[in-house]
Amino acid sequence: MKGSELLKAIAEATGLPTNLILSELKKLVQKEHDPIEQLTLDDLREVLADYLQDILTEAKNTSR
Repeated sequence: MKGSELLKAIAEATGLPTNLILSELKKLVQKEHDPIEQLTLDDLREVLADYLQDILTEAKNTSR
């Protein structure tokens, strides 16, 4: 599974509104990986790990 098919499967698996999550995932992926159709699960893991790191760093900085 690759690309848009992968993103759709992940969005559906969250149990959250699929269209909303799919839109957000596409935005994140497009910033770091182009084209989306070549996206693999490992690529998506890297994108989401970077995103999570950014969120944690931001949360840490705002709590000071």
